[in-house]
Amino acid sequence: MNKAQKVILSVFLPLTAWILVLDPTSPSFEKIQYVRYATVLSLFLAVMILPKRYPEQKNMVPAFFFMALGDFFLVFIYTIEQIHLDLSWVGILSFMTGYLFLIKAYRKKTISTGKNLAALVPFLTASILIGWHLHPYMQGPVTGLGIVFMTVLCTMSWQAATTLFTHHFSKKSAIMISASGALMFLCDAGIAFSLFHPYYSTVYIAWLKNIVWTAYLSGWTLAAMVIAEDHLYTGSTEMI
Repeated sequence: MNKAQKVILSVFLPLTAWILVLDPTSPSFEKIQYVRYATVLSLFLAVMILPKRYPEQKNMVPAFFFMALGDFFLVFIYTIEQIHLDLSWVGILSFMTGYLFLIKAYRKKTISTGKNLAALVPFLTASILIGWHLHPYMQGPVTGLGIVFMTVLCTMSWQAATTLFTHHFSKKSAIMISASGALMFLCDAGIAFSLFHPYYSTVYIAWLKNIVWTAYLSGWTLAAMVIAEDHLYTGSTEMI
């Protein structure tokens, strides 16, 4: 683990834990949201200044911009009293665009059908189950947007998982990429329920919010660690 990766872990993992212990239902909710969004912006700025030795690392950087933009329209915007419009669709499109950049970075040479299926089946199954549970509560254009977003999310997580089998990335890099993709999938699954399910969207569920936040920042922190990796490709002897 290089110096940049150690700094990323030492900064963003404690911040994740600190925000978890703060009570979002307290009178200081807005202050917590400012701290939370400052953390997200800091992660984006961190990857901007990191040196990038590999084209995949450069391809991943725009994803962090769209992550920060999406977070603004999905979460932080509700702390601004002057804005009363529902712009969550902008946030969804932003995250979807970010995932397209990650797909570009992760997609490599073809692997065997069996390994492809092994990587795809968990995410495809989960996507179908999520869609089955939520489709009664989605109408009109939202349904189409949800299907497209879920397809892109599933593809990104699947391509992240296939890095374990392509032998293009080093073992360390592939583990970080696949774990990052899985955590992002888990986060967005929780967000989908909090946005569209009539119960979870109206009642504060502490465990769901904690899962979403932990998976969210941990997933993107791992992606930042990939950008900071000195030995991204197979052949590296560096240990985790």
